[in-house]
Amino acid sequence: MGKISSLDTFFTGKTVVITGAGSGIGKGLAKTFAHFNCKLALCDIDEQALQTVVKELSVELPNYCEDNVFSSAFDVSDRAQWDDFLSNTAQQHQHIDVLINNAGIEGSCRPVWASDEQSLQRVMDVNFYGMVHGCKAVLPYLSQRPWAALLNVSSIFGLIAPPNTADYCASKFAIRGYTESLRAELSLIHPHIQVHLIHPGGINTNITRLEQSQKFKHRFLTTAPTDIAMYIAKCIMQNKARIVYGNKSGLAHFASRFFPLSWLNKISAREVKSLGLEEDYRDDHPGFTTRSNKK
Repeated sequence: MGKISSLDTFFTGKTVVITGAGSGIGKGLAKTFAHFNCKLALCDIDEQALQTVVKELSVELPNYCEDNVFSSAFDVSDRAQWDDFLSNTAQQHQHIDVLINNAGIEGSCRPVWASDEQSLQRVMDVNFYGMVHGCKAVLPYLSQRPWAALLNVSSIFGLIAPPNTADYCASKFAIRGYTESLRAELSLIHPHIQVHLIHPGGINTNITRLEQSQKFKHRFLTTAPTDIAMYIAKCIMQNKARIVYGNKSGLAHFASRFFPLSWLNKISAREVKSLGLEEDYRDDHPGFTTRSNKK
């Protein structure tokens, strides 16, 4: 209980912006920071899901002031909408102290030769450029505060790269590189802005919507979103730069640091073989046919 009290004291009155707040980790974060009596700015592309979260906050925390929540449904890949969202947040809550770039979508869940460029483009637009737009748009607000924090959600697939995740891993490794560099840059000019990189493991969210990813979901996505949300809050207070949490996350982190790449390939390949994706792994798959031969 003492730890909870210290978190209450640390976060009370701070404005926390959370993307992808309509479900999963974002929803868990919204409820956790509302419990700490923070002012919230929540966004999600799904307006109905977002409003459901807002209603749940009022039901589960009856003493929490409704004016402490500002919400807006928009696509994080649109920079102009980011500017409007943060401007409106600052107008309602007076200041912005924390941004958690959590919004993300799954990839094609298929090998490179079986996936299309449109899928890769959309994954990069939302997962990577959505994070980039959020970072650049929020820095003027965070720089004005005596203390601030910026958190970007990568994945354990920003540490290791199993088969069938090339597009998703591309976005999550990019988030990792961008965030680590940004942390170094801000330490030189605005060291009061903490920068955190989050590598969730198997968190029980609805990010896996495709049919071919359902076996993976049931096997690996087992950690409750509220558990990682509470851990993230503690890590912010402790200024822990890299946050690794969730099913298989510790193993992935250890393996990424100490296992040869050839070992990682073999281990992850064994996992994929049991997911029922044999059709994409035919040696005569159309993805191995040249464009000229397809005509």
